[in-house]
Amino acid sequence: MSFSKTRQGSVQHPEGVEVVVDTQDDRLVKESAHLIEQLGRDKTKSKYTVYFGAKGVELRLSSHIHKKGILVDFSTIDRRIGAGNLSKKQQLPKAIGDYTTVIDATAGFGKDAMLLTLMGYNVIAIEQSPIISVLLRDGLYRAQLNTELDEAIGGRLQFVESNSINHFSKIENPEVIYIDPMFPPKKKKSALPPGHIQALQSIVGHENPKETTLMFEAALQTATQRIVIKRPTHSQHIKNNPVAVHEGKTIRYDVYRPS
Repeated sequence: MSFSKTRQGSVQHPEGVEVVVDTQDDRLVKESAHLIEQLGRDKTKSKYTVYFGAKGVELRLSSHIHKKGILVDFSTIDRRIGAGNLSKKQQLPKAIGDYTTVIDATAGFGKDAMLLTLMGYNVIAIEQSPIISVLLRDGLYRAQLNTELDEAIGGRLQFVESNSINHFSKIENPEVIYIDPMFPPKKKKSALPPGHIQALQSIVGHENPKETTLMFEAALQTATQRIVIKRPTHSQHIKNNPVAVHEGKTIRYDVYRPS
């Protein structure tokens, strides 16, 4: 079965997907039905397949349907406290600051949301693509089956399938809103990004500057303490005079105060 998002008022996916259900697990059967309901039909051959199987939900190349695909697996995250991925000396947590609640407005495959959760933040991660959302829900479900990881998460992470701007008004007094747009490619060709990033770009597309600006403006009206937006180091600020900039080698985090 091949599907792409085509209904009026729905998310538009640059790349359609096929849906394969190779399991009788009730949870996964229901998830596959939800995804199929969200997607309009497209008879064209799709590059990617959402595969519901014994391991969970995978995003596989349709040309290699029987090979391992992309699985949201939070168990692989380095969870050492105060070091590695969970060090609060990194640029992202320094940009987020000493607050409690964070909205990740562009969840993607959920890595930043999970890292922030494991650092102790309460995180609501929003993803509007139903294709990516089903992978996120499956990843969190399997993470919660891991006793040690579930204890580390501590019930502080929630994934929401929704348009972020529409969902902002449903969240009461969020302190920080974090926006990580899908950066457009550089004009100069360079090495391809990792496979999971290529897949994400194919499914959700590159950043639309107008949509990013609308989300940023909505975040300014919603967050109570700060807005953090991730940008390539070579790009212009989305708005002049951020109150702080935390810069790494290739990306930076611009910090703004709410309006």
